Amino acid sequence: MEEEVFRELGLSNGETRVYFSLVRLGESGVGRIAKESGVSKSKIYDILNRLIDKGLAGYIIKNRVKQFLANDTHTLVEYVQKKEQKLAVMKKKILTLLPSLEQQRKSFSFGSFAEVTEGFHGLRSVREELLKGLKSGDSLLVFGAPRIANEKWESWFLNFHRRRESRGIRMKILYNSNVRDFGQVRKKFKLTKVRYLPNELVSPNWVDIYNECVLFCFVLKTPLALLVRDKSLADSFKVYFNIMWEASKA
Repeated sequence: MEEEVFRELGLSNGETRVYFSLVRLGESGVGRIAKESGVSKSKIYDILNRLIDKGLAGYIIKNRVKQFLANDTHTLVEYVQKKEQKLAVMKKKILTLLPSLEQQRKSFSFGSFAEVTEGFHGLRSVREELLKGLKSGDSLLVFGAPRIANEKWESWFLNFHRRRESRGIRMKILYNSNVRDFGQVRKKFKLTKVRYLPNELVSPNWVDIYNECVLFCFVLKTPLALLVRDKSLADSFKVYFNIMWEASKA
C-alpha cells in the first residue's frame, strides 16, 4: 500500500524500493542497499542519484566511502509541494494555449465525420463542448429523453439548464411519457418548452440536435455518445423533430 502511494507520486518501482530500503537500513553502502532492495548494483547509483535530485535521499562520506541515507521524512511533503507548484505552472501554460489549439482544431475541416465517446464523463464533456458553441437565441432540441438518464444525472442536467438559460439559449424537449415529473421541473425554466411522446414510444436513449451536428446518447452500462458533425443531418433531424413535436402532447 505504501509503495503504491509512492508510485502515484511519480517514483519508479526501483526508486520506491531503494527509498524504502534506505528508510529501513539507515546509513548504508551500495552493496547493502542493492541486497535489501533487490535492485541490481548496475542500476543502484543511477537510482540513488535520482532520489538525491528529488531531495529524498543524501549521503555522507566515511573512510572515503559514500554512505547513503533517506532524508528527513518531511522532505516528502516538500517533494509533493514542488510537484504541485510545477503542475500549477503547467496548468497556466496549457490555459494560454487552449484558445489557439481549439481554433486550430475547429479550423481543420473534416467534412462530415463522427466521434464516439465512452463513459459518463466523456458524454458530459461532449455535451458541455457543444453547449459552448451555442449563442443567445439558438435552440437545442432534445428527442426521447429517458427516465433512467434523469434519475442518474439530474443534478448535472439542472446545472446544465441553468447555465444554458443564463446565456439565452432556448430548448425544446420531447420527453418519454413516463418522465412527466422531470418534465414539470423543466417547465419552470423560462426558455424551455416540454412535450411528451406517445405512450408506446419509450426510448432508453436520447438525441440532441444542434445547429450543425447531432449527438446520439446511449444510456448503457457504460454510457456512449456518438457525435455526427454534419449540417445536412442536423437539418433533417430538425424536420423530423418538428413533425414529432406537432404530433406530441403538451
